[in-house]
Amino acid sequence: MSDRNRNEGHRKRLRERFLRSTASAFSDHELLELLLTFAIPRRDVKPLAKELLTKCGDLAGVLGAPLDVLRQVAGVGDAACVLIRLAAALLPESQRPERRPKRRSAQTVEEAVQSVRDLVHGRREEQLHVLLLDAQNRVMATEVVAQGTADQFTVYPRQILEVVLSHRAAGFILAHNHPSGAARPSEADRELTRRVLSAAVSLGVRFVDHLVLGRTSQYSFGQSEPALLQ
Repeated sequence: MSDRNRNEGHRKRLRERFLRSTASAFSDHELLELLLTFAIPRRDVKPLAKELLTKCGDLAGVLGAPLDVLRQVAGVGDAACVLIRLAAALLPESQRPERRPKRRSAQTVEEAVQSVRDLVHGRREEQLHVLLLDAQNRVMATEVVAQGTADQFTVYPRQILEVVLSHRAAGFILAHNHPSGAARPSEADRELTRRVLSAAVSLGVRFVDHLVLGRTSQYSFGQSEPALLQ
């Protein structure tokens, strides 16, 4: 198969996948690669997309980059610059690169805990939060899905998955606090993890971790009981 036919096949699959899915299911380099296919015909644009992201930091950085920065990447000409600027201009004003807050990473347990600890600090009742993630495991939003008493809460997996799907998240992390201060998970916590995993798998959504937050420590099912999330 020639390089041209291989590139055309890849472009076609990328476009078809985009039509079947949502943007949150794509990495930054895949979204940028897809955009560039409309400006640069008959060429593998994946290396260009990756080089632009390396130079500009992330997709928002590319969309907001000055023209002279974009043109520093060999192969990025006027057509690509126009399309990148057009994509940025079509965003709602609140989501334009210069106004959009940078998403916090949740690649590690420590990063995920930082995203939610302040939300539950000092609370006398248990709260269950869902951290909604994009394809790069960055936190898109955090929502409370259940609130209970000092030692329990009630929630159904469908309530959690409805929130995840409404945000078109690529994945999610659950996190809840133990007001007692101890980060030891209960059997009820394990059972909830099993039930949510079953629901997430059936919908094709990544359930990344379930965190239990104590006063000064945390417990990660993903780290301590990985088999429970498989």
